[in-house]
Amino acid sequence: MVIGVGIFLLALLLIMLVAVAVIASLKTGRSFDECFFGACCGALYVAGMALGFTYKEICVIVNIYMEAGLCLLSGLWVTWVCISCYRSLKTWGKMILMLVGIAYGLIYVVAFVELCKHYAMPMNDAFDLCYKELIALAGKCHTTYNNVNYAIFILFFLVCTLGNLAIAKLIKKITCQSLKKVER
Repeated sequence: MVIGVGIFLLALLLIMLVAVAVIASLKTGRSFDECFFGACCGALYVAGMALGFTYKEICVIVNIYMEAGLCLLSGLWVTWVCISCYRSLKTWGKMILMLVGIAYGLIYVVAFVELCKHYAMPMNDAFDLCYKELIALAGKCHTTYNNVNYAIFILFFLVCTLGNLAIAKLIKKITCQSLKKVER
């Protein structure tokens, strides 16, 4: 339930940012891309002000640590579902699923720890490092800084988090069907 409310609120925020960007684009004659990026930055700036953080600090907290944390939690949710499957019906197949689930969760833990180690520095320095890395990545991919930002901080994290939730739901559904067959 809490996850559903969180996803709903994030979707609502994204819709509001798109609406602001469309209106700003129509009013100012600037590209939608510029206006959407500006709306996202503005939302982070306002959130930072409300919470007592600078723009750079809130960007590091939200875009690096919170988003990576959500991915980690969603990956661990898959692990928990796999372990629960084994506990409910102890078969060799469920044990293999549990072991794969544990390995899956460990990959997320290691990735999160490595990300935290990579940005283990004062927040202003972490922001500057991330900015330089995004600029370099944009150059290598022959695209813009904004597009790399969208790809990583919106698309990748949404796909990763929602994908993990979908995988967990699918595993639960399959397990429930297995339990019903065993009960018959």
